[in-house]
Amino acid sequence: MELEYFPIKNLTTYTSNWTIKARILEKAPLRQIKGDNHLMHIDVVDKHGDSIRVKFWGKAATKWDEVLQKGKVYTFSKGTVELSNKRFNTTPHNYEITCHQESIIESVEDAGDIKLQRDHKLLTLRDIKTMPNVTQAPVDLLCIVNAVQPAANVTTKAGKEISKRVVMLVDDTGYEMELTLWAEHANNEAVEQMEGKAVIAEKVIIREWQGARSCQTLSSSEVQLATQDNIRDHTRLSQLQKWFEDAKAKNETFKTMRPQAVSARDQYELADMVTVADKTKGGYIVKGKLRKIFWKNKDGVAKMWYQACPMCTKKVIMDGDDNRYKCISCGDATVVPVPRYMFYCNFTDHTGRLTAQIATDIGEKLLGKTAKELEEMDPDKLKRFCDFEATHRDYKVSGYIKTRVYNGETKHNFTVTRVEPLDYAAEAALMLENMRITYDDVLKFLDIKTDERDSKKARV
Repeated sequence: MELEYFPIKNLTTYTSNWTIKARILEKAPLRQIKGDNHLMHIDVVDKHGDSIRVKFWGKAATKWDEVLQKGKVYTFSKGTVELSNKRFNTTPHNYEITCHQESIIESVEDAGDIKLQRDHKLLTLRDIKTMPNVTQAPVDLLCIVNAVQPAANVTTKAGKEISKRVVMLVDDTGYEMELTLWAEHANNEAVEQMEGKAVIAEKVIIREWQGARSCQTLSSSEVQLATQDNIRDHTRLSQLQKWFEDAKAKNETFKTMRPQAVSARDQYELADMVTVADKTKGGYIVKGKLRKIFWKNKDGVAKMWYQACPMCTKKVIMDGDDNRYKCISCGDATVVPVPRYMFYCNFTDHTGRLTAQIATDIGEKLLGKTAKELEEMDPDKLKRFCDFEATHRDYKVSGYIKTRVYNGETKHNFTVTRVEPLDYAAEAALMLENMRITYDDVLKFLDIKTDERDSKKARV
C-alpha cells in the first residue's frame, strides 16, 4: 500500500513535517552567483497537477544538482517553505521550497500517476487589458492564433542580429493582442501551422508602451499547440475552440490593444510645469529649459544607466567576478550587456519645475550621446557634461503621467515620450496666431449691437 503524501497545493509557511512526492518538470542549470556561491532550482508537480518551485543554494545546489534529473519522480522532505518571489518564480503557487544539504530527497519508483504536465494559472486577454499595473512576473495564456507574420531578422542596439516574429492572439473576451517571438521561438517552423488553432503560451512577459499592451517570449518561454495532454481544463479548451469557429463564421472583429492612431493634439494637452506636476494622469506637452540632470547617487557614482540584456532590455546581474553577466528574464542566459539610459531630470518654466523620467531613446535625443559614450567618460568630463554642457537648453517635451506603487506608496511620474529643441520662430508664429482677432470680435467684446456694428463697418 502506497503512503499518502502531502498535497503540494496545501503547502504553506505553517506546514511542518511534510513529505511530497513529485516529478521534476523543469531543471535550471547550476549557476554561480557571487564568489563560490551557487544557485539551482527545479519545478516539480504532484499527482494532483499542482506545481511548486524548489530552490537550492550554496553547497546544497552543487550536491543535489548531481543527483536530480528532469522527468524523474522523487520524494522531498526537511525543506523550508517560504513565500514565492513572483519576480523570478513562474509557478502559480504562492509559496516555494528551499532545500538544504540535510534535506531528504529520494528517488522513488515511477508509478505513472504523475503526468509531466504543468498546472497553468491562465490569464485572459481582458485580464491583461484591465490589470491596473503590468505584472513583472511571466504569465501563461490560452488563446487562438488569429494571424502569423513572417519571421524577420532585426539588429539590436548592441549590433546583434536576432530573429523576430509577431503573431496575433485572440480569445473569447473579444480582445486581440500581439505576441512577439524572439530567437529560436521565431524560427520554429511549427509556428506557421498554428494559425487558427489554440495555443498555450507559457512564461511570456507583458509589455506596456504608451497605454498599449503586448507580450513577448523569453528564452525560458514555451509556445505550443494546446491539447488535452498539456491543458488540465479540457472544458475551457473546447469552449475557446468553439467560440473561435463561431466568431470566424460571423466575421467578427476584435478589440485591439494596439495604440490608436490619434493626433498629437488629441493625445497631449499643452500645460505649464506646475500644472503637470499636480496631475495624476493624462498626457501633456510642456515647454521649458533643461535645468538639472540627476546623474549621480549620494556617493558620487554615476547612476544614469543600467546594464541591460540586449534581447529583452531587462537589467542583468554579474555572474561571478570575471565580468560575465546573466539575464534572469532570459533563463539565465550569458549575455554581453548594453548600457541603457534610465534617469531623472528637472525642466523649468516661469511657473516652476517638473521632474521627468528619461529612458534610452529619449535620453539619446536629449543629450546627443549614447549611454555607452557617457559610460566611457572619465568622472570629471562626465560631471562637466551633465552639469553644464547638456543643461540650460530649451525643449518642447511630450509625456504622460505614469502611476506606480513603491513600498506601499503611490507615486506619479512624468515619463517623457518625445523631446525636441524649441523652435523659437515657430513658437513666435503660434503666439501671433493666437493673438490675432477680428473687427467683429472687438465689437462683440464691447457689446455693440448688430445695427450699430453694421453702420460702423460701413463708415470704416
